[in-house]
This record gives sequence, C-alpha cells and structure tokens, in this order.
Amino acid sequence: MCAGSALRQECGQQYREEYRRCLEREFRRGRAGACSDPSFGERLRQRLGPEPALLGALQEDGPALLARGLRGRPDPGPALQGLAGAFRLLELAAVNLYLFPWRREFGTVQTFSGAYVHSLRPALPEADLVRSFGRLGYEQRDPHRLAISRLPPGPELVAAACGFFACRLECEILAEVVHRLRPHQLRPEELLEARRLAGDVEACVEMLQQREAATDCGDGADLYQEMPASPEDTAGEDAAALRWRDPGSPWGTRDVPRRGWDCCGDGRCGQEPIPSMGNPKLDTSSSSRLFLEQELSRASSPLSALAMGSGSPQVPGEPQDLPSAAPQEAPELPCYQLHSCLRRGALPSYCCTTCQQLHAGACAAGQACRSRHRGQELRSERQQRLWLQRTEVDMLLADGSGPQS
Repeated sequence: MCAGSALRQECGQQYREEYRRCLEREFRRGRAGACSDPSFGERLRQRLGPEPALLGALQEDGPALLARGLRGRPDPGPALQGLAGAFRLLELAAVNLYLFPWRREFGTVQTFSGAYVHSLRPALPEADLVRSFGRLGYEQRDPHRLAISRLPPGPELVAAACGFFACRLECEILAEVVHRLRPHQLRPEELLEARRLAGDVEACVEMLQQREAATDCGDGADLYQEMPASPEDTAGEDAAALRWRDPGSPWGTRDVPRRGWDCCGDGRCGQEPIPSMGNPKLDTSSSSRLFLEQELSRASSPLSALAMGSGSPQVPGEPQDLPSAAPQEAPELPCYQLHSCLRRGALPSYCCTTCQQLHAGACAAGQACRSRHRGQELRSERQQRLWLQRTEVDMLLADGSGPQS
C-alpha cells in the first residue's frame, strides 16, 4: 500500500470514529437516524472536496456505485438527487441496526415497499442494492424480501453508515458542479472524469468550461461523440463513401462511410457526416482494413503487399488490371506514438498534439502535457480505440519504412 493510500485509510478511520461519536451524541439527545450534524458534515465535505480519493477509503465501492448510478442518465442533475436520497436510506438502515439491534422490524427489508420501489430501485441497479444491504448482514430470501442472516459487529455497521454518508456528500459536490455549469448539460462520464482529475468544485468547473469552449464547434471539436441518428441516416447507411476533412480527428483526411452525424447536432457547423462506431451493424473489420490499406499503400515497404492481401506478383506480358484513378493527394499527417505509460491492451485517455503522443490517465507526463501543450481528452471508449488504432498504424508504418536488411 502506497503512503498516500495508507494516509487516506488512516484519515478514513478517524472520520468513522468521529461519525460514531456524532451518532451516539444525537442518540443521547433523543434523536436517532442518519447523521444530521452540520459541523461534521461540513468538515468531511471540506476534506472530500479537494481529495475525491478519500471516498474510496470511506466506502470501497463508493466511486463504482456512483458511476453505475449515473450510467446512461441523460442529465446527471436529477440522477444525483435520486442517488443522494438512496444513500441516505442505506445509511439509515445501517444506523438503525447499530442503535437498535434488538428491534425486529429492522430485521427485514420488503423490496415491494414504497421506499425501496420509489427511492432505491430507480437510483441504483438491483445488484448494487443487494450487495449494499449484504454489507449490513441482509441476504435475499425471496424476490420480495431481504432478511438479516448475520448481524455485523457495531464497528462494521458504523463504517458502512459513514461510507453511505460520504457517498451522499459526494453527490452534493457533483450536483454543485452540474448547477454551476447550467445550462450546459454534462455527460456523466465527463463529470466523473473531471472530478477525478481536477478535484474540488472550482477546478472541476474550470476544466469543464475549458472543454466546452474547445468542443464548441471550434478547434479540437470532438467529432466522435455519439449522437442520435436521424431518419435520413438510417435510410443512407449503405450510401457511397464521401470525403470528410477534419484535422482534429485521429484519421485526419479520410474516406469514411456515410452515417449522417453532425458534430453540433444542429447542422450549423458545416461538417460532413461521419460514422457511428457504436452501431453494431457497421462492419468495423472492413472499415479498419480499408484504413490500413490506404495507409500501407503509401508506404515504400514490403509490408504494403502483405497488409493489402495481394496475390502473386503480376508477370510482365500478361494482361494487367486497369489502373485506378489517381487518388487526390492528401496532406502529410503527423506520426503519433504511444507513450511508455500505456501498457499493452490499455486504452489512452489523452492525446497530446504537440508531442504527438497518447497517454494514460494517471501518466505524469500526460498531466504535464495537459497544462503546457495542445491536445484533447479522449472521453469515450470509441474515441480512445480510434486513436489507439491510428497510432498503432503510424508506428507500424514507421517501423516498415526503415532501412531494409
């Protein structure tokens, strides 16, 4: 365990102990329930704000719970409100078991109850709910009931309650970022990534505002963002390929199949349609092969014939295939490289167009590039795979174009 992780674990233990004292103090005053001490909540939030990794020390699966709760939500604002309410109910369940272990009504959770159906199930996947209640000693007896099979020790219940409380505070921090950026609507993935990289609210807002300005149909526009297809797109899936130019994309100037996507969604930017790599009907293998053929056909290397799958060489004197029309000369594209931080099979998260390198998210050199160089964040898996494929081809061409033995 690294020093930073050990320090966070020690800090997490301190907050759990302070949380326990808050519960028992309120209980002696005749109040029992989820933690409502404003001073403790503010102290934990002030620590959690600039140090989002602390959430994992207080609740090991907390970041994953948030990510799955926000996945697929078009607007993270309402989803964060629902998640905060769900975490409060889970915290309350842990506190009730800690303070009143003898009360029989807390020994069963009815999955058809109003709180479960209207607050828990819409916020979190069913598997996460069963797993979270499992931390409190519940197990699923039938489709309609969770029951205590083994009551955990008091410290485990306090740790679980404090973890759910921290998740609730994290929802409030993320909701503040979303509110500050209105009316711009964030995708959950970019919100969580900015929170992980930037930290506190101010830094998150600044990072996301810079990304919004960079992707506002200007330099560095993310032309590979998933957009819903229009009726014309569906009808024109098999239309002829057309020329599309964009220096900010991983392919530069390439022929791509028509799909009718618009980078701005309102058609005002004048960009030509580009393909949806998320469409399962698209023949990605043939598209990749077409790209490799185009790249390798320009390389003066024996790899060209192999990669293009050519047959035996043509013999002089025999009928030759008619030459195809000379392709339009494309501008020379920069050759990108994979930084040493990327292990085999790993996907990049940042492309530095100054260094012409791809970096992993935790790479120190990549962080330096973000502050000093030009580049773009690779937010979606589709965009990451496109850049990885393009860079691997660049490296293959660079190796194949070297001196031949």
